[in-house]
Amino acid sequence: MYDVYDVVVIGCGPAGMMAAIKAGERGLKTIVLEKKSRPAIKLSITGKGRCNLTNSASIKEFTDCFHNGKFLYNSFNVFSNLDTISFFENVGVLCKLERGGRYFPTSGKSQDIVDVLVKSVKKFSKIMTSCSVKSIKKNENETFNIYADDLIVAKNIIIACGGASYPSTGAEGDGYKIAKAFGHTVKEPLPSLVPVVLESEYLKELQGLKLKNIEVSLIASDKIIAKEFGEMKFTNFGATGPVILTISRLVSERIHNENMFLSLNLKPALSLEQLNQRLLREINNFAQYQIKDFLQDMLPIQMVKPFINYCGLNITKKCLQINKSEREKMLSAFLDSKFKIVKTRDFKEAIITRGGIATDEINQKTMESKLIKGLYFCGEIIDIDAPTGGFNLQAAFSTGYLAGSSIKTE
Repeated sequence: MYDVYDVVVIGCGPAGMMAAIKAGERGLKTIVLEKKSRPAIKLSITGKGRCNLTNSASIKEFTDCFHNGKFLYNSFNVFSNLDTISFFENVGVLCKLERGGRYFPTSGKSQDIVDVLVKSVKKFSKIMTSCSVKSIKKNENETFNIYADDLIVAKNIIIACGGASYPSTGAEGDGYKIAKAFGHTVKEPLPSLVPVVLESEYLKELQGLKLKNIEVSLIASDKIIAKEFGEMKFTNFGATGPVILTISRLVSERIHNENMFLSLNLKPALSLEQLNQRLLREINNFAQYQIKDFLQDMLPIQMVKPFINYCGLNITKKCLQINKSEREKMLSAFLDSKFKIVKTRDFKEAIITRGGIATDEINQKTMESKLIKGLYFCGEIIDIDAPTGGFNLQAAFSTGYLAGSSIKTE
């Protein structure tokens, strides 16, 4: 004999658990199905194991930073960042505010967030792990047959199985197949918040170098389409770090159609004239020394040799021999060092997915499908994504809460 549930949530991540918590609190018979052997594996490693669970930004700032942000306006109003903080503090996890408006559990442990979510789900509902959903069929009586290891019947289904990023954690795009089977449009899933691959002869020398307080511009078809200020790191294949992850959202969707470059401004606090005056002073002070000696005062040592070679200069040339043309080459390199972008890394290294279920096919006030009554979506499976900083996790909590709140009771 099969079980009949008011709500079956597919996916035991942050969105799915928040949906189950809310549905369970309302007295609905609810179960969460998770294909992996334990819940929320991806959540347990987010924020380098510290879990950046939300941000202090205003609701307008939240919606503005998202791709398809207007779709989330109602979700953020129903369950805001302040609600998220209150929720966790009410279940015993204190939160602290850090640089960039980022909120973390005071303990600095993602597992604390996972544990209280699981505990909160189990208070009113069930979690079934190691349960892979093979297919779903809608019946004439408006219920759904869910074919897993056993048949499960649901009056409502919430699809919360994530996108395609970090597939080792269980996010392998299963939800897209379910959505397509019900006639939904899936915008092409692309890796987002992901390192980029660069083409440069200097990567071997630059590998491991961290740059702080720099400005990175993303150039596509000779036009600047994004600028970010902050930190980055060179790797053996290209670059990573906060500013790189942020601009990667645009790289993913445009790299196949356009030539793209990173432009590094190594001295963003200085104008062209200010930088020129400083160069003149340094060259004069180091007149009897070689170029490499004075550049060690202006650049990380690891970058000096690649920088000189990038400018096409003789590394042993004395500063007093530098002419105007050579100084202009250095000025240009300080303000606009270009690296050709080849591609992004793949989903295995992507923090989130760009793309997913088309937002115009989901009721933004309820998270219910506009095509199939009783079918709901929440979290990363929807075509929404934002920069790092706790925004994406807040969207998971907010859309999950709204979905769990919107299930109709009859």
